[in-house]
Amino acid sequence: MGQGGDGVGRLNLKTLKLLLLRAGFNGLYQLFYWLGGPKQHRVTFATMRSPELTDNLKFLHAKFVEDSDMDLKVFCYHYDRTLKSKFGFLLASVQALRLLARSEMFIIDDYFFPLYAINKHPNNQVVQLWHAIGSLKHFGLSLPTADDSVIKPHTNYDWVFINSEVDKPAYVAAFDIQPDHVLATGEPMMDALMAQRPEPHAGAKRLLYSPTYRPDANGEAQVLHYIHELITASEQLKQPWEIYVSLHPYLSLPEWQLPTNVHIFQDATRVKQLMPTIDVFVTDYSSLSLNFSYFERPILLFTPDYEQYMAKNGFYVDYYHYLGAPHFDEAGALISFIAHDLDQLDLSYVHELKQKTFPHQDGHNAQRVFQFLMKQL
Repeated sequence: MGQGGDGVGRLNLKTLKLLLLRAGFNGLYQLFYWLGGPKQHRVTFATMRSPELTDNLKFLHAKFVEDSDMDLKVFCYHYDRTLKSKFGFLLASVQALRLLARSEMFIIDDYFFPLYAINKHPNNQVVQLWHAIGSLKHFGLSLPTADDSVIKPHTNYDWVFINSEVDKPAYVAAFDIQPDHVLATGEPMMDALMAQRPEPHAGAKRLLYSPTYRPDANGEAQVLHYIHELITASEQLKQPWEIYVSLHPYLSLPEWQLPTNVHIFQDATRVKQLMPTIDVFVTDYSSLSLNFSYFERPILLFTPDYEQYMAKNGFYVDYYHYLGAPHFDEAGALISFIAHDLDQLDLSYVHELKQKTFPHQDGHNAQRVFQFLMKQL
């Protein structure tokens, strides 16, 4: 058989595997449900992007611990797309389905595959607390490839909480949910941000680079190439700089021999701890640019694949115009700007971005989400 036939065969095999997985996951969920059903006042916080609760889940969980007597459960699994992780994913999915079937409320913060494979019962309420704020790049069902999915993603959500009312149309489209079930309370993790202030620091200046995840092996190689380019170009800096690179949790951490002033890590908590001390934030398409705008310090864009990314992913906004940040196609040009022009940069674009991003600055986002959810239990 020719290559075309092999391709069709592989596609059909993948489709068959997904159909079998959907039947198996749904069968297990229904079995767990009919063996016990949801336990009264049980609330489960679940993630497949981290080995522990972070960001929105962490702060909302703390509010439930402090102010309720709910039966709280926590499920965490870090799916990093390695072979070991893929095998572990099957067992983790079974555990998650059992917890879902036995919970009155199941709260997640990202893509959660087992949930999309089932015919969910209404009294297992599912809450999506998306891990990122804003609505810059397409995600969820807004992605061009979403219609190709054998198992439709981002289904079975009962409630979605977002940071700002202006983001509602994007989340309605991304999650195929009724607008009155998308609530702009402000996101719980923003409460911690509101409590922070820019922190001066002695010694070298600090740059944080957070490139966006791109799927498949080619995407991973692309991101690592951009990181390598930036690290190499940063050697042009005459003043001392500490370079921090935040790697997406789905990527494999490379074993590179790094200069002593370069630090690569995968830790969402560390990013939040570093942000108040960072002198300049560099990204391509990450929504962390919105978070960082709170500190009113320079945001720069390193976007060598902008046209390609636009075609494959797309944006809800006119990206460059919405952020207003200087953007660069080459790492050398970016580093040259930092070395020679950064001190003269007009930061009015950052101030405007902050005002657009944070309508709720009272530090009570987690409280608003908590109070609403308690009324549903």
